[in-house]
Amino acid sequence: MKLDRRDFLRCGLMTGTAAALSSSALLRTLRAAPGVGGVNLVLIELFGGNDGYNTIVPFGVDGGAYYSLYRSAIAVPENQVLKIAGQPIGFHPQMGAMKALYDQGRVAIVQGVSYPDSSFSHEVAQRDWHSGTPGVLGQSGWLGRYLGLYPAPAFPYAAELDSQLPLITAGASGFVPAIPYLDDFAFPIDPFHFEDGANRKSAYLALANAAKLQPGRLGSIAGVGTDLLQLIDAFQAVPAFNHVGAYPDHWFADSLKLCARLMNSGLGLQIFHCGLGGFDTHADQNLDGYHGGLLEVLSQSIAALHSDLASVNLASTTVFVVFSEFGRTLYQNGSFGCDHGTVNPVLVIGDPILGHGGVVNPHPSLDPGNLTDANEAATSIDFRDVFGTIVKRHLGESGANLAAVFPNHTVTDLGFLG
Repeated sequence: MKLDRRDFLRCGLMTGTAAALSSSALLRTLRAAPGVGGVNLVLIELFGGNDGYNTIVPFGVDGGAYYSLYRSAIAVPENQVLKIAGQPIGFHPQMGAMKALYDQGRVAIVQGVSYPDSSFSHEVAQRDWHSGTPGVLGQSGWLGRYLGLYPAPAFPYAAELDSQLPLITAGASGFVPAIPYLDDFAFPIDPFHFEDGANRKSAYLALANAAKLQPGRLGSIAGVGTDLLQLIDAFQAVPAFNHVGAYPDHWFADSLKLCARLMNSGLGLQIFHCGLGGFDTHADQNLDGYHGGLLEVLSQSIAALHSDLASVNLASTTVFVVFSEFGRTLYQNGSFGCDHGTVNPVLVIGDPILGHGGVVNPHPSLDPGNLTDANEAATSIDFRDVFGTIVKRHLGESGANLAAVFPNHTVTDLGFLG
């Protein structure tokens, strides 16, 4: 069987993108950030299609006549909503940590987000959000195209905090590591002979160094192997982080702890994608506080990461984005849940929001006369305008570069960043 670089990266110690990796030493220099440089971005995806109506609760939209009517069994009671002053909306009662960040001016709420002819399929909708080219089958994601605007970095600039890479990062120059746990990113050794680990690694390195002098594919693969060993050494040397944030006891919180550690490592990692699953709430959505419990984990984890980053002077340059592949139906179903819908709020969080956050746009009408043919609230904002505003204002791109990241779409600047 022939093994090329992409196969080597996919099957070996690191998950690679479709772009080829040169065999020059990865750690020769640390590359400055693309665009304006020195900024960080954390993309948090809620897998399964989050119920946005019970996240940012439209208790008073259209005078409060419809939300509870459509959701008699699953609506959040108005007296429990964490209300936003002067607005007909509020946070779910278990999102107190997020509401605190909002009250500090660190949250922008973009409402009614979707895209034309949106899909009700998890796979298709996620592909559309990741690619940034809805309805078009492609091999790259919008974040990958942004990273692809610049030469391959000497050290990975972005990372996936999971075991596999999503489409959103495809198309990046160089490659993007998938790192669910830092301890797993190590040279494989025989667990029954730990004492022989250093010898095994030395032998592998000696063979790879000799083979990479050979012309052709063998030398190329061997060169990648030596680069990966240097990358492993770099990750193994990442110092511990003194966490000051109050993280909940949850695997998602562990992902954000890892994000803090990697961002603070000085290696050059500045863009992260991670996710929290379990939002496909077709039945018993509120049983034992299920949906609210997920929102509580989300809110507390983000607030804790913000505290961590503030403690090492990284909060001022970091933006978090919370999104999902679609929302849930406005009407509850017969199983005390809700089905695949369309519009959803997107939350943009962080110190760069200060002075520009709050409620970015009005909630779409819930009046039956204003609903779509599918009995859904109408789309107010295209998701590409949310990400496009971030690429423009936070990452520093405009003009032709912005058009390359979101082809066939003219980005509307939503203004929620300085």
